[in-house]
Amino acid sequence: MSSHIFLPGLRLQLGRLIPAHQLYLSEWHEEAVQKADSGDVSASICLQGALIELVQFGHLTHDWIGIFDEYLTGDDCAPIAYSEKYGQRLYGFESQAKQATILSIHTRWWIESIQKGALGVEHDRYAAMLLPRKLMHGLIYDHDVSETILRHRMKTELTMSLAYSLEIIGAANRLLNELKAQITASLVDYRKCPPSGYMSTEYFRLQALRMLSAANHFPVGIGGAIDACAANLEVGYCDFSMADKRDAYMGTAKRTARDKPIHSPLTACHVSALTEVIDDTSARDRINKRLGEYSRHLNKQPMDIPAFQMRDVPIPFGADRTPIEVLCASHLIQRSIPT
Repeated sequence: MSSHIFLPGLRLQLGRLIPAHQLYLSEWHEEAVQKADSGDVSASICLQGALIELVQFGHLTHDWIGIFDEYLTGDDCAPIAYSEKYGQRLYGFESQAKQATILSIHTRWWIESIQKGALGVEHDRYAAMLLPRKLMHGLIYDHDVSETILRHRMKTELTMSLAYSLEIIGAANRLLNELKAQITASLVDYRKCPPSGYMSTEYFRLQALRMLSAANHFPVGIGGAIDACAANLEVGYCDFSMADKRDAYMGTAKRTARDKPIHSPLTACHVSALTEVIDDTSARDRINKRLGEYSRHLNKQPMDIPAFQMRDVPIPFGADRTPIEVLCASHLIQRSIPT
């Protein structure tokens, strides 16, 4: 059974979609394939296209490896995030588009693993692309792509990049005890990666710590952080608590005061995974009850998947909904249906 670390608990297999989601994903996939074949593609599109195929057909149907080879491989043979044509979508971005990111490396590695099987992938080659990204502070992230200092980087980037990297390094049998100790020390250092209150950040922190055999170092208090992410929402959970959101430079809520929380199927899946480390039975039961109510809400309104809006900007931040959110919604709905 296929799975992806970004989507906890999801079974990427045939027959896990409801009709409304099936239609949306079919239309999205058809357009994505047409654009990809013409060179207008990103690593993220390849990943989502592959995810859709696994749940629609039970196997990959498009040559995403060929797409990577032709449009998403840099001069040094490393997988890159954006094709040249895709980079032209943003003014002045063409020169920056050829970025070999951890996401692009992991996506190529994961698709190869699905297509060829784990034994058919050169895990060591991909691990060699990631290990040099470990800086003296012990984390693995795209510091060569962006010069943003550690304190101002998005914490989800740090924990997700680390979890993705550890998955590949572990597959290459290069996650040795000395490296585990170095990375664990950095990940649990509150000065480098403090508890964030972001569900995505903490989910990937947990996954990374498990791969490091150090899950006992996961910060306490995640139950309270989860509850905060439900504030001012009738259903579900937001990735973070609006009340706790602060401007990184001003230290105030001034620039974020008009942001509105939204519920997210992906966040609900991350919350579900995080309940495993809640020791308080009553808190865990309360959160699971809300997750069940959210699943039933999606069963009644399967396309109620809102987009985040930045402050008073009237347009959605990114696509109105993504295949990943739709796949998570289908997963939650299927989980709520009695068997």
